[in-house]
Amino acid sequence: MNPPLANTGMRRCRQQGTAAVELALIATLMVVLLLGLLVWWRYFQASQILAKAAGDGARAAHTLVITGTLPCVVANAQANKAAIEARVENVIREQLVHGGLPASGFSLTDKAWACSGTAAERFSFNVSYRLPALLGGSDWLAEPTTLSIRDRIVVHFPSRT
Repeated sequence: MNPPLANTGMRRCRQQGTAAVELALIATLMVVLLLGLLVWWRYFQASQILAKAAGDGARAAHTLVITGTLPCVVANAQANKAAIEARVENVIREQLVHGGLPASGFSLTDKAWACSGTAAERFSFNVSYRLPALLGGSDWLAEPTTLSIRDRIVVHFPSRT
C-alpha cells in the first residue's frame, strides 16, 4: 500500500505549475483575440461614421442646389462648384468630429461637377479617411487604417436655366 501513495505524491509533484502554464497559454490567446475584436470594432464603427458623413455631405449639396441657394446655372457653375465643395467638406468634417473621429485624416477626392444646362446635372465625390492606429501601428500588428467609401455618391439636380 505504501508504494502507490508514494507514486501519487510524485505525480502530484510533477503536475505542480501546469495550471499556471495552461493559464498563460490561454490568457495570451484570449488577449490577442480581444485586441483583434477591439481593432475590428473600431474599424467597423469608423466606417459607419464615414458612410453617414458622406451621405450627409451629399444631402447638403443637394439641398444647396434644390433650394436655389447655389443653383446649377452655367453662368455661375465654377463659383457654385467651389461653394458646394466647401460646404460638403465642412459637413463631413463636422460629422466625423461629432462621431468621435479626428477630422484630420479626411479627404474628398474625385470631385466632379456637371452643370451644362441640361437635365443631366450632377455632383459626385469619393470620400477616404486615414484612421489613426489604435495600438501604436507597430510592424507586428497590421491594423486596418485606411477607410474609403468606394461607392461614388452622385447627386442629380434638376436643370435650371
